[in-house]
Amino acid sequence: MSEQHTGTDDTMVRPGAPSANWLRNKAFAWSDDPTPARYARDFACTLLLMALATLVSLAFYAFRMEACIVITYVLAVLCASLLTVGRVHCLFASAFSVVLYNYFFTTPRFSLTAWGTAYPATFAVMFIVALVASTVAMTLRSELHASREAFNRTRVILEADRALRRCTTQGQIIDATCEQLSRLMGVTVVWYADAGDGFGAQKLFDAGDATRTDPVIELPMARRAQQDAEIVGVGTELFPSASGLYLPLRADEKIVGVIGACLQGRDPLPTERNEAEAIAGEASLACDRVQALEEREKAAVMAKNEQLRANLLRSISHDLRTPLTAISGNADVLLSNGEALDAQARDGLLKDIRSDAMWLNATVENLLAITRLENGGVQLTTTAELLDDVVEEALRHVSPDASLHRIEVDPSPELLLVEVDARLMVQVVVNLVNNAITYTPEGSRIRISSHRRGDEAVVCVEDDGPGIAPSDRDHVFESFYTASHALADSRRSVGLGLALCKSIVEAHGGTIRLEQAQPRGCRFEFSLPLYELKEEEGEDHGRCDH
Repeated sequence: MSEQHTGTDDTMVRPGAPSANWLRNKAFAWSDDPTPARYARDFACTLLLMALATLVSLAFYAFRMEACIVITYVLAVLCASLLTVGRVHCLFASAFSVVLYNYFFTTPRFSLTAWGTAYPATFAVMFIVALVASTVAMTLRSELHASREAFNRTRVILEADRALRRCTTQGQIIDATCEQLSRLMGVTVVWYADAGDGFGAQKLFDAGDATRTDPVIELPMARRAQQDAEIVGVGTELFPSASGLYLPLRADEKIVGVIGACLQGRDPLPTERNEAEAIAGEASLACDRVQALEEREKAAVMAKNEQLRANLLRSISHDLRTPLTAISGNADVLLSNGEALDAQARDGLLKDIRSDAMWLNATVENLLAITRLENGGVQLTTTAELLDDVVEEALRHVSPDASLHRIEVDPSPELLLVEVDARLMVQVVVNLVNNAITYTPEGSRIRISSHRRGDEAVVCVEDDGPGIAPSDRDHVFESFYTASHALADSRRSVGLGLALCKSIVEAHGGTIRLEQAQPRGCRFEFSLPLYELKEEEGEDHGRCDH
């Protein structure tokens, strides 16, 4: 397959010789075309068969096996009917076999006279039997030939249909269609793509024949096929003097291009044209199917976006309004009755305001971060960091409610160096720890550990809380999804923290997953590629240490 660009719409490439593949196919095809040359060859073949039958019959006559002679001539007539194209050859073979039988095997021998009253009847029966047998043989041969052609046409169309079913884009459909037509007709096929104001660069498809010359590029013919939405060119009523056959390809009632089969002067066989039309029709249906799938995918994406928008509005209207109401309510109490409250009550209200404000700030940060990550708007600023230092920094920014739980840190026994955006990776650990704090009762144990696994650094955040239902585990990393925890009625969450963790970890080339902790609880684990120090960097670190 190659591309060829033409300068103007009227550019022409001179035709070359017919395809060698086509010539081979024609040489070995079982053709019934009654050409003069074929008639001459068939008459020679008939004479040869009669001569062979006569030699065999002479052998039978020498061994006193005269009964086999008539059958031998009938067999020769049958063979002639199978190898020749016209009924005149069968008639000639039937009559000639009677003449030969009369000349060589009736009394007197070696003359065209016959003594005896039985000979005329014998000659008539022999002629009729040979003619009927040859006619039946020719009919069977024609039916066999037709059935083989029908089988080949069906096979080609089925192969094209299977190839088109595997295509998922319009470009793949065009390539498969042109390649199939090239193999079917044994010629170069040219694709004329619609460029709006004309045709773009032509794409060539051939059957891999090294002897084929350059194809004919007939832009006027292709343009006419596109304008009329009909097949034009050689073998049709429109421009039969063209060098190729041009089939327009439709997609959603629009002509997206024209397929040109460079027949280089020969007329297409009726079966070739029918098959080409059938394959072009299959390609049009495949284009409609692909376009319908694309529209359905777009509709699904729009539906998903609409669902995300609805979830976001629900979260904002419900989850964000709750802390805002609490903040405004506590502020009103402090403004109106602050002096009447003791110091402990005022501190409690202020802590509630701070907690709600921090939650709102974290939620907004998560929402902005995940939006930038999914839209590709975040450029990672990576540096080599010790993973335990990232975990230590993250624990300084977790929720104040961490004091109500037992936080345990199990650092790695070896130094784990990773190349990460430290700010984003701290946010991952903070979100995982805060998620455990939010969905476990007071006094629960939360354990953060890190270790090496092969060429990866792994961080685990494990709790002994109520855990997550199996039906929710596959969805916890989706945006705006909140699992139905036992404490969900008393906690607030818009379902962005874990989705943000997944986006950040995958942006660093890592993976994150959720497992069931033993004997109960959740175990979140994410892994990152280890960073290997280069030799120059190691030397620099050594000089700095000294």
